[in-house]
Amino acid sequence: MSLLTVKGLTTEFHTRRGVVTAVDDVDLTVNRGELVGLVGESGSGKTVLAESVVGLVEEPGVVTADSIVFDGQRLDQLTESEMRTLRGGKIAMVFQDPMTSLNPTISTGEQIAEAVRLHNDTGESISLPAELKRKIFGAAKDTESWRRAIELLEEVGIPEPSVRVTEYPHEFSGGMRQRVMISMALAGEPDLLIADEPTTALDVTVQAQILEDLKSLSQEFDTAILMITHDLAVVAETCDRVNVMYAGNIIERAPADELFANPQHPYTQGLLASTPRANKRRKLDPIPGNVPDLTNISYACHFAPRCPESTAECYDVEPEFRSMGPDHVAACLQRDPEVSDRE
Repeated sequence: MSLLTVKGLTTEFHTRRGVVTAVDDVDLTVNRGELVGLVGESGSGKTVLAESVVGLVEEPGVVTADSIVFDGQRLDQLTESEMRTLRGGKIAMVFQDPMTSLNPTISTGEQIAEAVRLHNDTGESISLPAELKRKIFGAAKDTESWRRAIELLEEVGIPEPSVRVTEYPHEFSGGMRQRVMISMALAGEPDLLIADEPTTALDVTVQAQILEDLKSLSQEFDTAILMITHDLAVVAETCDRVNVMYAGNIIERAPADELFANPQHPYTQGLLASTPRANKRRKLDPIPGNVPDLTNISYACHFAPRCPESTAECYDVEPEFRSMGPDHVAACLQRDPEVSDRE
């Protein structure tokens, strides 16, 4: 059953240089309890897409959509106050740099406890004077929110949580700080967790642990996860379905196993060809060029200048999704199957 359904989402930034279309008429679906990947190079629009869904795009950004429906509710029709209530509660987000997301002057336990109080009925005051008092004098250790903070640290694998809960972000390693961020995101028992590059800058063993934690927590809390990443190895390790994004467009979507076994869009094929594999000795074949400047792209297929299969038609005719098999579509004119109905 669909938890999040996005139709026709476009995000533009009006600048002196022109209109930057960071997300261009995108559809996206996440089902309950599902792990969905959103993969592409830096600058493809992945983070902007997620921020647009949860209402975090600030001026000069302008977000429009045919509809954004979460758990039967139209997010695109909510006020900012209503969205603030939803964010951190039913929808939570883990950002890629925990050191800039955590307050260095407040203990990790109090930061988690605050999230617990804001999104759960603990019977504790969340008035501004009460919160300021906690920040200045420290949180009360015999409260429901503090006990829950310790439990959350334990659930994400932090050793000695009753001790570490009193420590500050600088006293944690990068992997542990990321786990703290995940525990804060889970404080409101969300139905959807958006994880934006959650393993960036972590070493390989810590990456594996974080990904395993996310999969386990998804099952334990029945939480759907939208995994934003440029790393195909992360997608292969965690995701049920994958959306490949390029220059503001989703250009291929498929079940993860199908995508890796049978990639259809030339961009997806290029990503896989440029990814090292531990069990194969082969020369990496990088995709030539760079993601284009998103200011007024003049050609129909945004990948055409970098594509080894492009023809003159690719510059003039906008590609539509074509069915490549069960639940597998790709937006490429060079693929033969019939054009599928737009999802």
